[in-house]
Amino acid sequence: MAEILGILGGMGAEATSYFFQQIIKATPAKNDRDHIPTLIYSNSEIPDRTACILGKGESPVPEMVKAAKVLEQGGASMLFMPCFTAHNFVEAVQQEVNVPIVNLLHVLKEYIQTEYPDVTKIGLLCTTGTNQSRLFDKAFSEYEILHTDDEVQEKMVMEAIYGKGGIKAGITEGEPSRLMEDAGRTLIAQGAQILIMGCTEIPLALKEDALEVPILNPMKITAQYIVKRMKPELVK
Repeated sequence: MAEILGILGGMGAEATSYFFQQIIKATPAKNDRDHIPTLIYSNSEIPDRTACILGKGESPVPEMVKAAKVLEQGGASMLFMPCFTAHNFVEAVQQEVNVPIVNLLHVLKEYIQTEYPDVTKIGLLCTTGTNQSRLFDKAFSEYEILHTDDEVQEKMVMEAIYGKGGIKAGITEGEPSRLMEDAGRTLIAQGAQILIMGCTEIPLALKEDALEVPILNPMKITAQYIVKRMKPELVK
């Protein structure tokens, strides 16, 4: 029986759909049967991760665990959460299920070490919750992680993601793209050699070739990693 991928989604809905598209694109399929059997649980009841980290909301772990168990019971043999901020809680969720959860941070770090061995300074575009948790600083301790300042973070990055005309509202072109590009330029000015799109929604608005340094799309990179693991016979 073929392995089944479980996508623990709903953080948010657009990001869940986007990651599934990346899995499809990363699979060198010649027919329908070449694709990875996939279960998607888009659990819209998961509390906001950033609000929890900032001490302004409830823990998302119980709902995340519930979703993970639904996928596990459905037959998933590998899980992935297409949400960066959710990775602050990945170990707590992993303790409650037997199915392995792919850790996006581990995959991304290995990719950078292989593809960009000379890089020492990495610019991070992400939510305020991820910034304040220092999730990347801990996982990428060998690098200098450059963060946007408070004004850029709120008026550009968070506005592009959470604003009325932002990505979570379903708007992925125009103003959100401009704001993300401008935020990226502030990190390049600080010396960033590459940029990481450290929020699942950002690749919906920011193109990988939009600026003068490489912009890494971790959702795409992780999708390629999962396909190699689950469909090795298709990936050379």
